[in-house]
Amino acid sequence: MGLSHCRSSHNKKKDYKMVQVNDEDNMLLNLPSHIIIDILSRLSTKTLSRCRCVCKLWQKLLSEPEFSSFRILRPPTTSLMIHKNSDSSFNLVEFEDEPNYHDFYCVPGTKFEQPPKGLRQNCMSMFGSVEGLISFHEFGFQNPDTVYIWNPATQESIIIQSAGGVMEFPNVTSYGFGLSSKTGEYKVVRIYQEVLEENLLHVTRSDCHVYTLGSEGCWRYTGHAPFLYSCRANGVFLNGNLHWLIRDPDGKEFISCFDLDKESFQPFPAPPELDELNLASLELYQDCLSVCDNTSDFDIVIWAMKEYGVKKSWFKQFVIDKHPIDLVGQYYEVVRILKVFRDGEILLMWRDDLLISFNSKTNSLQRIDMNRFICAPDESDEERFPCIEAVNYASSFLSLRRFDVEMVENTFQI
Repeated sequence: MGLSHCRSSHNKKKDYKMVQVNDEDNMLLNLPSHIIIDILSRLSTKTLSRCRCVCKLWQKLLSEPEFSSFRILRPPTTSLMIHKNSDSSFNLVEFEDEPNYHDFYCVPGTKFEQPPKGLRQNCMSMFGSVEGLISFHEFGFQNPDTVYIWNPATQESIIIQSAGGVMEFPNVTSYGFGLSSKTGEYKVVRIYQEVLEENLLHVTRSDCHVYTLGSEGCWRYTGHAPFLYSCRANGVFLNGNLHWLIRDPDGKEFISCFDLDKESFQPFPAPPELDELNLASLELYQDCLSVCDNTSDFDIVIWAMKEYGVKKSWFKQFVIDKHPIDLVGQYYEVVRILKVFRDGEILLMWRDDLLISFNSKTNSLQRIDMNRFICAPDESDEERFPCIEAVNYASSFLSLRRFDVEMVENTFQI
């Protein structure tokens, strides 16, 4: 009924005349600030972006730390931020998740096309999203290994220069972005490794650096990273820690954990069969740490850690038969979990150009049209390019200007 009402109202717009209303006559503008914040915090990111232009009062309230905190307390909007590699643009994808019905759509009017200054096309990669802040880094070309922190809702970004090291093959970097559970500080963790070209498993240097937003404005060396990291992996943030799926010098895969409070590494219990994996990804499944494994020729296996940090709580959640979509065999691709719907259906991404949906109730698997997932209704077929990366995203109006020592730019446009 709400949708029908909205359409009806839209059709009748031409019957109304624009009437200028003074602030003192506008009841909404005269409400107490905390009530206005409560109302605004319930709106979508797109609507809030427009509300900033209504009046100076709303613009001020939307920039207040109180609003950001209030917004975060709301149940997060189920959405993904999609980076389309073909044109370096970003789109917001939202989900409808009702009992026995769900769908997804690219939100019109939320295509972010203008990258930060100096960023070139096809050379960026997202590595995390925390409370509405998206992190990504640039590689190759003009500004190698530069990190960007971006809030799409406020159209603000911070540029963090590289921590150093020669960024050329076969050297690799891996990143993580998280929030300290004790201090509330936002931190970027960077692992830089120099690797022998003739032996990619031989690491000659492995350094860890941490950057704290709003602190001293520089990277801090925290010591040797005691593992051989996979260049395909980024840190997964959960419970105040960052987690990586790693490979040790003997070729076995494990999980390492970086405590954002102590800024130190520690071992972390892995699924019992993890030492035999080579096509696994570390994911989140319903707020649990999980491993999605595509090593088998015939199945995709999803492990979930029911009790955080407890080795015995690892559970083989799903074993998904690959036969129904003719993907039998390894195909040497990593599979990621994008979305778990309330009715148990799971949206998976195979590599970066194939979407598949798994229904856990019927144990069925099907392909999903990638173009429908990444394209706004006003895009032409020529603009569609099924090659993407995605991060889970919950919008926030946390202003990056709260980080005093950072250089903040309004570089993105909605």
